[in-house]
Amino acid sequence: MGSSLIELKNIEKSYGSSRVLGPISFEVAAGEVVGIIGENGAGKSTLLRIIAGVEAQDAGERLIGGFKPGEIGYVPQELALYTSLTGKQNMYYWATAVGLHGRKKRQRCRELLANVNLTEKADKAVSSYSGGMKRRLNLACALVGNVRLLLLDEPTVGADAHSTELILETLKELKKKNCAVILVSHHMDEIAAVCDRKIRIESGKMVE
Repeated sequence: MGSSLIELKNIEKSYGSSRVLGPISFEVAAGEVVGIIGENGAGKSTLLRIIAGVEAQDAGERLIGGFKPGEIGYVPQELALYTSLTGKQNMYYWATAVGLHGRKKRQRCRELLANVNLTEKADKAVSSYSGGMKRRLNLACALVGNVRLLLLDEPTVGADAHSTELILETLKELKKKNCAVILVSHHMDEIAAVCDRKIRIESGKMVE
């Protein structure tokens, strides 16, 4: 793998007789922000789920080295939040899931809620949040561990301009800390603002 955090070799995925992905090969290094672009149905979300390890490829290799629990953050397009709970309770849930407890958990959650400008909303039910606030909280939950690789699937869908700016600024800060980021987005201005390079997928294959 060399200096790469993750390397994909000839990844393929089919549903029934229909191939939706592959073969695809690329690698991502620490501190690199890679954008994945393409039309709806091109296979972008499937690719991200395979990288995250929540879906298995049918062929090829996913080489991913030495990650501990909480070091891979995954933000799916569908919000992974419990809307009947408060923002803080959502944070605590995910913090416990990656092994944080007691003072460390409280401190980490407080810090991240401040980073995404949700301190004042921390004790409010997520059902009362705007679309942008939910997106910011979703990102904070994904970052609660010591994240070295962050995977984002359309993280600004339904977000207002303020929330979008905060999310993109967070990605720039993560890059400075040598975190690798893979960002799926339809918005070319977002890709241009934060990504070092982009990968275009058409009909499940890399074309750029």
